[in-house]
Order: sequence, then C-alpha cells, then structure tokens
Amino acid sequence: MSKLNLPNFLEIGILTRIRRELIIYTGILFFTWLTTFLLFPKIFPYLLYPYFNFLSEKSLVFISLEEALMVVIRASFYIALVLTLPLLVFRLWKSLSSEFYDYEKNLLKKIFFISFFLGIFGIIGGYFILTPFLLKIFLYFGENFENNLRIHAFLFFLLKVCLFSVIVFQLPLVFALFIREEIITEELYKKRRLYFLGAMYLLALLLVPTDFFSQVLLTLFFYLFLKISFPLAKFLGRK
Repeated sequence: MSKLNLPNFLEIGILTRIRRELIIYTGILFFTWLTTFLLFPKIFPYLLYPYFNFLSEKSLVFISLEEALMVVIRASFYIALVLTLPLLVFRLWKSLSSEFYDYEKNLLKKIFFISFFLGIFGIIGGYFILTPFLLKIFLYFGENFENNLRIHAFLFFLLKVCLFSVIVFQLPLVFALFIREEIITEELYKKRRLYFLGAMYLLALLLVPTDFFSQVLLTLFFYLFLKISFPLAKFLGRK
C-alpha cells in the first residue's frame, strides 16, 4: 500500500470550501447549542446520574445566583459541540474527498469509522466506568471533610473524564497505524512483550499513581488495546 499523498490544503479553492463548511457548521452548532440549552432540564438528571448513583444522600450546591446559569450555558455548549463535531468531519470529508486518490479515500474512511466508534466506546467507558471509579478514589481521600460539591465542579469533572476516556480509547487506532507503518511488528511484539508491558505499566503509574490495583487494571486495558490493534491494522490494510 502506498503512502498517503495528501492534497495541498493551502490552495485557494480548498480554503474556500473549508471556510464555507465552517460557516455552515457554526450555524448548526449555534442552533444545536440553543436547543440543548432549552432541553437542559431534561438532560441534567442524566449528567448527574454517576454522582447520585454513588452518593444519593449528598446534594450538589451552587454558591452564586449566576453560577447555575453559567453552568447550563457552558455544559449545553460542550454537549452541542460533541454532538455536532461528527457532522463537521462528515461535511469536510464530503467537500474535500474529491482531492484524494481512491486508496487514500478508502484508508481515511476506515480511520474515521474506527475513530468514531472508539470515541463512542470512550464516552460510555468514561461515563459508566471511569467516573464512578474516580469518584470512589477522590471521595476516599476527602472522607474526613464535609462534602458540599458544587454543581459546576462535578459537571466539568465528568466532561473532562469523558474527554480523557475518548482520547485513551483512540490508542488502538494509534497502535494500528504504527503497525501498518511497520513501526511495531508482530515479531517485535513477540520478542519484546515484557518491554511493552513495562511501558504500559509506567504509563498507568503516571495516570493513577495512588492505587496499585488501578494501575494493574489500566495496564491490562492498554495491553488489550495493543492486541486489538493488530486486527485493526489488517482492516486498515498493510503499507
């Protein structure tokens, strides 16, 4: 498989198409933001579910009148952004796909497809697994103090955790691209398996420095991601 020979994105015609799509996307984003803002009272309980599922007896608080409004505005914007970003990628792809060769189109379609579904799994993992897990860890260290967590603190903690989870769940795709470019090979993996495990554990140690069980669990996740990467690389097509 030949390497990608990407078009010159600084050409006037391509820049004009990108600008047009960004203008259209801005309008769609604003409309989605407004809709999310108006529907936020119905969305809000789902955002708080991980907290109240773990601490049903502890309510969240806000300390100023404008804080609740700003929380709704900012949270609804981030939700609208997450909902509309795939549309932006799709529209840009539709507008620019004619600039690519057939084999480039095929490869990029596969990359977008894999990345999209890994992102969905990342959001699910961050919401149902990582957020409750981190709540247990952080609240354990704060068990000697009175818990009056502010609404905006928890909501943006949840959003940051989900964003982190989405990024981490892209690792199989990154590994698959390394395998496709033969930076990582099956022979190297078999010969240096312990080195890979050690590197993954060091990464887990940096991410979760306080809990050995969590470090081992995260290392196993990274190892699973690497194992998944080999069939993903075959799906992408060899170099």
